Parts: sequence; C-alpha cells; structure tokens
Amino acid sequence: MASEKEHSQEREPDRDSGSASEQQADVNRDAERVEADKARRQSRSDSDASRDLGRADVGRSGAERQAEGDERLRVERKASDDAIVDERSRTDAATEVGRSHHQASAKSSADLLSREQESHRKTRTDLTTREEFLAIVSHDLRNPLNHISMAAEALSEEIEPEEVKEIASSIKRSAREMLRLIEDLLDLERIALGKLVLHYEKHDICEIIRESVGDFKNDAAAKEITLTANPGGGCDDVICDRGRVQQVLSNLIGNALKFTPAGGRITVSCAPTGPESKDVQVSVSDTGAGIATEKVESIFERFSQINSQDRRGIGLGLYIAKMMVEEHPGRIWVESKLGEGSTFHFTLPVRSGATP
Repeated sequence: MASEKEHSQEREPDRDSGSASEQQADVNRDAERVEADKARRQSRSDSDASRDLGRADVGRSGAERQAEGDERLRVERKASDDAIVDERSRTDAATEVGRSHHQASAKSSADLLSREQESHRKTRTDLTTREEFLAIVSHDLRNPLNHISMAAEALSEEIEPEEVKEIASSIKRSAREMLRLIEDLLDLERIALGKLVLHYEKHDICEIIRESVGDFKNDAAAKEITLTANPGGGCDDVICDRGRVQQVLSNLIGNALKFTPAGGRITVSCAPTGPESKDVQVSVSDTGAGIATEKVESIFERFSQINSQDRRGIGLGLYIAKMMVEEHPGRIWVESKLGEGSTFHFTLPVRSGATP
C-alpha cells in the first residue's frame, strides 16, 4: 500500500508540467494568429489602395497623364537648372574675389613702385638743386666780393678824386648786391618755415617807385640803359609793407638790368586797376631779350632761370617777389615776347580796400 501511494505522488508533478507546456503553446498559437490576421488586413488594405489608384488612373485621359509627366519633367529640369545656376554663381563669385584680390595687390605694388620712383626722383632733384644752389650762391657772393676787394686795392693807390667817387660807387653797388642775395636767402627760409611777417601801413606808391628807381640810377647809367619812373595819375596810397614792396621792385628792376642790353630802356609805372579801381597795378617794362613762351609759366618758381646756360643770379628773386605780392594780397604776372622785351606786373590794394 505504501508503495502505490508513493508512486502516485511521483506522477503528480509530471501532470502539472505538461499542463504548463500546453498553456504556453496556446499562447504562442494565439500570437501567431494575431500576426497572421494583421498581415492579411495590411495586404487587403494595400490591394484596395492599388485598386483605387488603378481605377483613378483608368478614369484619366492619356493627355492628362502626358501633361502630368511633362510637368514632373519640367520641375526636375528647373531644379537641375537652378542648381547649375547657383553653382555657376558661386564659382563666378569666387573667381571675382580672386581677381579683385589680384588687381588690388597689383595696384598696391604699382602704387608702391610709383611712390618709390617719385621719392627717388625727388631725392635726385633735391640733391642736384642743392649742388647747383651752393655753386650759384658761391659764384654770386664771390663776384661782388672780388669787386670790393679790387676797389679797396685801387683806393690804396694814389688816384684822382674823381676816381675815388667812382670806386666808392662801385663798392656800394657790390655791397648792395651781396646784401640783397643774403636777404633773399633769409626770406627763402622764412617762407619755408611759414615765418614771413609783413607790416601793413598806408604808403604813397608813387614815392616808393621813385625811390626804387633812384637806387638803380647809377647801375643803369653804368650799363648805358635809360631807367625812368613814370607813375600815372590816380595811384594814391596803398596798403602795404613798404620795405617788401621796395624789395619786389628791387628784384624786378635788377632782373631787367641783367637782361637789357646797352642802349635799352626800363620804365617803372603804375595805374589804377580792378573793379572800382580798388587796386593799383605796378609795371616794370624793359627792352631786353624777352622770355620764351614755355618759360613764362615757370619763371616764378624757385631756382628758375630764363636761360639754363646763363645763370645770372640764383633764381630766387622772382619767386620771393611772388610770395611778397600774394601775401598783400595781390597777384604778379609777366607779358613777354622774344626779341622785344618783357613787362612784369603786380597789384596792391588801395587805401579804400580792406586791409589784409
């Protein structure tokens, strides 16, 4: 009895294990049925959609289908063309940027080269001008000093009283020439530094002209040149720096004497000019060789010479005269004809005008 009972207890667990396996198999079969049902429903849905699409396509005409195909092709081509245009634009922009950079670099190099060449040219010009300037100054200072030295030697000898007077006059002329050259050099420095100062007062221009002509009477007589003052009517007072106006006239008369041959004439005159005669025009005319047309424009520049082979003077007189006249304010110019002579004109404000 005990043996049967024990055997019955051993078979009970096997029955429970088989029941669990069957339940799991049922669960798996249910899941498979669900998946199969989902697949069939999806297939039926796809079939219905395809059938509906076919029915719709059957309902359209061939022309409509062709039009739709053409439209798709047009859209595709436009998209392709737009892409090509965009790519080309990007390429062109990159090319233009490169070209601009190259051009800018080339221009910068050209500008740099031009500046270097200009600087080199200016340096060479400055050096040449400086050398010429020193040579001319040395020459112009040496000449009057030689005259003074020879005159002093002559005075040490036994000479007639008349000769003493003539020698004294020669010394005076040479000393005045040296002083004028030195004053021109000092004025050149003042102008360069912006330190040129003029003192304006009311003066009689006719009196200034007569005094300036008187200072050169002996020089003109020594060269057999007729020098006259011919101030016209209406040239009353002017507003000016008397000493500077005399300096301008001294430079103009001195130049005229240099380039006028023996037997020639120099005339200094004046006349009212400008609107309502608010200016006075002073003129220095000569019967010298005249100035070539191409030289007229540059004659008032520093170190300018009428004839590069005939350097009588350092070429500062007219430049300084121009600076002095324009400071008043006024203007200066020249009218000339080769073989007939030249006339230098400058203007000054009259008494009724506004003071500078």
